[in-house]
Amino acid sequence: MATRMQSGRARPRRQPAQRILVVTEGTRTEPQYVEGLNRHLRSAGATAIVKPVGVGKDPAAVVRKCMEIRDKAVSDEKEYDICVCLVDVDRHEALRTACRLADSESILLLASNLKFEAWLRWHVEDKRSALSSGQLDDLLAKLGLVTKKMLAPRFPFHAVQGACEIARRADPDLAAGRIGPDPSSAMPILVDLMSGR
Repeated sequence: MATRMQSGRARPRRQPAQRILVVTEGTRTEPQYVEGLNRHLRSAGATAIVKPVGVGKDPAAVVRKCMEIRDKAVSDEKEYDICVCLVDVDRHEALRTACRLADSESILLLASNLKFEAWLRWHVEDKRSALSSGQLDDLLAKLGLVTKKMLAPRFPFHAVQGACEIARRADPDLAAGRIGPDPSSAMPILVDLMSGR
């Protein structure tokens, strides 16, 4: 019996998965969500590596921390293919500066308006009313999605495509580095990247 090399056929080469660095402003909910989504999608084409950074509520500091992690990975020869920062709009004065810095560094800054929890809500209901931060927290607790900034153990990741559709309807101009209306989230961009699209 001829081996593959003897028969003249080379083994097909497997493309290495894209390494996506995801730096989050939040230290609990966002990292838990991205890690859970990674497990749910199980994409052979992409792997997200989550790095929560405790730099307070300054989105420009999140971008600078992303740059630092990215540059260290390059020097360690463990480069990332794509770098993403997840930030909330809240009432950040430095958000526009962060958007410009991210753009100049080829980092995708994905903003959720008012905050990340708006994105989580869309996994279970198609409502786009603007809520205060406290109202959104109370609603997510009532819906059983988040308790004390901890994602529910049975979070409905299976509903992510529906959440993407709602986000795209809420903000038809959805893009990285863009502050959308309240509520909105650019998370569908990360979902597409993690899905290998």
